[in-house]
Amino acid sequence: MSIDPTAFDHVVDLVLCTSGTEIDVWDEYVISLDMLSPGNAWTFAFFRSAARRTTWDVIKREVRLGDDVALSIDNACQLTGRIETIRTEADRKSGATVILSGRDLAGPAMDFDADPTFTVRNLTLGEALPQVFGPLGIPVRVVDSAADVRVTSGRARGPRATSRTAPRTVVVDRAHPVPGQRVWQFADSIVSRLGYLCWVAPSADSGLALVVDVPRSSGAPQYLFSRREIPDGSGAYEGNILSGCETLSSRGVPTTVSVFTGSDRGAQLSARSAVTTINVGLGDPVVTRGLALDPFPAQPRYVRSQRARTRARAGQEASRAILEAMRGFRTYECTVRGHGQTLDEQRLLYALNTIARVRDDVCLDAQGRPLDEDMLIVAVEFRRSRSAGTLTRLRLVPLGSLLIEPESA
Repeated sequence: MSIDPTAFDHVVDLVLCTSGTEIDVWDEYVISLDMLSPGNAWTFAFFRSAARRTTWDVIKREVRLGDDVALSIDNACQLTGRIETIRTEADRKSGATVILSGRDLAGPAMDFDADPTFTVRNLTLGEALPQVFGPLGIPVRVVDSAADVRVTSGRARGPRATSRTAPRTVVVDRAHPVPGQRVWQFADSIVSRLGYLCWVAPSADSGLALVVDVPRSSGAPQYLFSRREIPDGSGAYEGNILSGCETLSSRGVPTTVSVFTGSDRGAQLSARSAVTTINVGLGDPVVTRGLALDPFPAQPRYVRSQRARTRARAGQEASRAILEAMRGFRTYECTVRGHGQTLDEQRLLYALNTIARVRDDVCLDAQGRPLDEDMLIVAVEFRRSRSAGTLTRLRLVPLGSLLIEPESA
């Protein structure tokens, strides 16, 4: 397998879904994609000029709040979103500018409520989730991560199929929202109880593709990010990383989680009803890279469970709380030129839930060793402007750090 991290040129298009008008002349854009944060933002800016008056006229004539848009790079759809803001401004130095911005189609699902009269009964995820989003008028289909990667990376063919059960076919026995619960919150609660993660993917035929899958925890890397010290004593570095940083944060991360079972609201809690789970990750040098105290100062959590009636169920809730807290314990962010790399002579755009090899000689562990491991891409920000050129900012986490404990075995 051969990876060429050299940047290449891109074609970016914005399509207004109502009219089908394609806008391919712009001055700046920012497109954000994130597995862990729905409602990803996007922004396109257009400057008025005599040479480009046609584009300005099209924007003023056809762009409307509430219209859906499709954003693509090199004919690979990256995001389907909704126009939420139209801003027109001008000054004597820069002239007139129109800035269009919004979020992906999970944005409305984060703001507005699920129908409290709706109940899921013995439906597959592929059947239930489109009905959950139905009141918003957003067509939804459930896909797996392999399908998302094929669309967003521009792959001609996806990864080899496996024999595992497709998440969209898993049955939800019963679920219903409480009054005031947001659509996305309700959908995410259904998915996470089954041990899956859900995030937003673009749908080339409009609407929303909802990825329901297990984050990748193994496999060969498809991208390479490197910052290596040149061995000439100059202290200079080479590689495709323009800027990069590793962050370890223990804020909000518990050392132990104790879940109390069988307690009515308001009743005094008994130590005999508690199940305590230790966060072993804080003592694992592979996780912490030796950059955390061992043993770590006590940061306990005590949770009264409204569901757990057995010690096994309480243990599952404690494990889920620890895994969710450890998602952001160690992250790596970097900025590189271009929006993709070449794998085995095929140009691929950066995509969520894919694996990259990271080598950074600046980020050393407690033994003085550089960061050098395969990591999972969880966020991608495509950006281009006149001043900075074409850039991509990525956030990665260690493989296996996003696994979710299902509520029941």
